[in-house]
Amino acid sequence: MDADEPYFDQSDDDGTSSDVSDDVVEVRSDEIPQYFEEREGRLFHSHGSSPYPLPVDADEQQRQNGLNRLLRRLIGDSSVGPVRELLAFATGEQRRVVDLGTGTGQWVLDMAREFPHVRFYGVDIVPIATRYPPHNVIFEIHDIMEPFRYASRTIDMVHARSISMAIRDYRALLQEVGRILRRGGLFVSCEWSRVPAMADGSDIALRAPRVHAFFTAVRETLRMSLGIASVAQQIPRLLEESRLFTNIEAKRFHAPIGDWPTDPEMKAMGHEFREMMVVYARSMREVLLGGPYAAHAEELTQGYLHDIHTVPGIVSTCLTVHARRV
Repeated sequence: MDADEPYFDQSDDDGTSSDVSDDVVEVRSDEIPQYFEEREGRLFHSHGSSPYPLPVDADEQQRQNGLNRLLRRLIGDSSVGPVRELLAFATGEQRRVVDLGTGTGQWVLDMAREFPHVRFYGVDIVPIATRYPPHNVIFEIHDIMEPFRYASRTIDMVHARSISMAIRDYRALLQEVGRILRRGGLFVSCEWSRVPAMADGSDIALRAPRVHAFFTAVRETLRMSLGIASVAQQIPRLLEESRLFTNIEAKRFHAPIGDWPTDPEMKAMGHEFREMMVVYARSMREVLLGGPYAAHAEELTQGYLHDIHTVPGIVSTCLTVHARRV
């Protein structure tokens, strides 16, 4: 590490010294309300330039925490990719991880317990993570569409889960991720597809037409009203086109929506996931009310809820990608 490196301090090798630069100021308790605004009884972020459309209130925070637990069961670990190899303890070296769109910070907190020698930075536009994190965690307020304050080639891993609704230009994000990652550093993406599917591969438009109609309205509203594209399936190609990454590996995981699976573990997962998707639908209803489908928002939402409770075989696809910095 460069002795004159402008952000991280040489004394940080033990993972306990402060590495907060002078331009970072702690948010006071009385300042927290200014990061939020209330609409129709739901709490949203107040950041003017961020397109992220969903509420950030208690219901959504519980859904995020539930998704974190579900994904660990679905994937079989805290993340895809060679994370344990990358973050293994090495004498005299401080490993650093940035979590984009950290939300409640639950992924960071879980990882911080598992890797106490690693420094974790959780970044989000609202301060909904704990104000009293463990010693190796820092939560920061930052719009991920803006340049990061970390110096070039100082980060070992960047984790980006469910950030596609907070980003209009994923290519620009990858350039910035490539800037801060060290050579050989790891980028991990995890996004839920906004194209629902049937477990047996049949046509969901025929099997669950209300689910199909709901997500069609969601995709069109995000695109037309907020400029948010469905980027999840394009991320491997964008990584390749950036010429900043190698060893690009993509994998899909299918989570059941509902208690239709016969396997007891998957049946329990599907039941829990359906409850989370009920919260998601009600949150997304608020988004639909602000776009071209406003007149049909309630009908679309109720139709979706009907299908996920009555049609067996519906799955949601989690698309993961991991890649190394060249």
